Amino acid sequence: MTDSVRRLAPLVLLLVASGASAQDRPSLRQDSLPPLPDSLRLYGGTLPTRPALPGFDAPAPAVRLSLQEAVQIALSANPDQAISELEAARAVNDVTLGNAGYLPTVDASAGLIGSRSGSLFGGGGGDSTGASSGGGGGRGSTVLDASLAATYTLFDGGLRDATLDRLQAEARRFAYLADADAEALALDVSAAYLDAARQKALADAFAEAIEVSEDRLRLAQAEVQIGTAAEIDAALALADYNADRAALLQQQVLAAGARASLGGLLALPTPEAVIVTDSLALGGPLALDALVTQAVDGNRRVLAFEAAEQVAEQAIRQVRSEWRPTVRASAGVGLTLFNDGFLPPGLSPTLGPDLRAGLTASLPIFDAGERQRRLQNAQIALQQSELATSSVRVSNRARAARLAATARGFRALAELETLNETIARENVRVALAQLRLGFITPVDLRQIQLTLVDVRRRRVEAVYQVGLAEAELQLLAGTLLPPEANVSPEILDGIDPRTRR
Repeated sequence: MTDSVRRLAPLVLLLVASGASAQDRPSLRQDSLPPLPDSLRLYGGTLPTRPALPGFDAPAPAVRLSLQEAVQIALSANPDQAISELEAARAVNDVTLGNAGYLPTVDASAGLIGSRSGSLFGGGGGDSTGASSGGGGGRGSTVLDASLAATYTLFDGGLRDATLDRLQAEARRFAYLADADAEALALDVSAAYLDAARQKALADAFAEAIEVSEDRLRLAQAEVQIGTAAEIDAALALADYNADRAALLQQQVLAAGARASLGGLLALPTPEAVIVTDSLALGGPLALDALVTQAVDGNRRVLAFEAAEQVAEQAIRQVRSEWRPTVRASAGVGLTLFNDGFLPPGLSPTLGPDLRAGLTASLPIFDAGERQRRLQNAQIALQQSELATSSVRVSNRARAARLAATARGFRALAELETLNETIARENVRVALAQLRLGFITPVDLRQIQLTLVDVRRRRVEAVYQVGLAEAELQLLAGTLLPPEANVSPEILDGIDPRTRR
């Protein structure tokens, strides 16, 4: 079994378990009764027994999906999830030694400077254009300088270390946020899938009620024909049969809407063309107490907020490093072209190559309190991050406790309603036989039949609530997402630029 199947196994078991139980459930049909005609003659008129109703089956070609397949499709096709993962990739791309300031820089520069002195002041008989008339003119020179220099920071007060640590924490934060977004999408898909399975199960309950009503109508029609029952009995049976068909039609509308909602989350070109293959039933219980504990510290958003705290701490280190001196070393080569004259003509240059090296130390003395202001803001940001992390932990703890209680309560309710369904089903079976023998009235059968429908509805709702609560609890604990959909492990393994190849 793959890791993804293991992670989704609780929900898959919750859904798949009902497929076998539904197939093994014996039918309540009375096969010995005569078939139901297409119309009945009642009260001097002819009434159709099966008026045409619109169909709400998934249009062909429909996609048949299990819960696991639906989650995988959503994670790969959802554009919002792709944006979140790209944001994490961008943050990882920023984690480099060069971005942190560890690597030297190499710069090329060139300049041209021309100067002329003595042409505007002093005697000398220059004309209005500045040209010399005689020997009293000014002197001019032209310097062309080109250089290639490398600069390396020997000491910066810890700024580079703080910058690299901040970039790594920022990458971790975006990785956890991408995982949190993926888990939220997986929960939405799981909830939509559970709802589609729930609506399908409720439709099955109404379909079974129609079978019982049809048998009752077949029996009433046969008795009317042999004269042992009045037309009113067949008319009442037909009315209840049509009421059950109307209830099924309404439920099929809800089921089609649930399928369309699921298809929309999966970004299918035809949202309603999807069929859920997993059914709804109870699976094995989860370790709820362990999930509640894990929801406090293992939640992806909690981890993202903790990474945000680390970002704020490194921002404080960055500002504090500005109070320390900075020492830089530089070395390079230069080429100077000197011409004794103010620009050509009369070019007679002197070429002078040279080697250059230097060591520079700087210490900021006064900046009008800007560093102190930035430090205070960084400290405030750290306090905000710590409060946000604490708030999420408290919220998750309360939410996880509520979900665990919901899962326990509805699981017990679902088990009780499963027992009630077994009893109600046998009651209907016995009631149908007793109706044929004349021991009970059609009204008694109808009451017993509606009891079975109500029990099935309550059981389906209870199982749905269990699945929804357990899925959300797994989200809080950080165990809902399949491992191959996690962004954070790959990012956390690759954010140290010292280990990159």
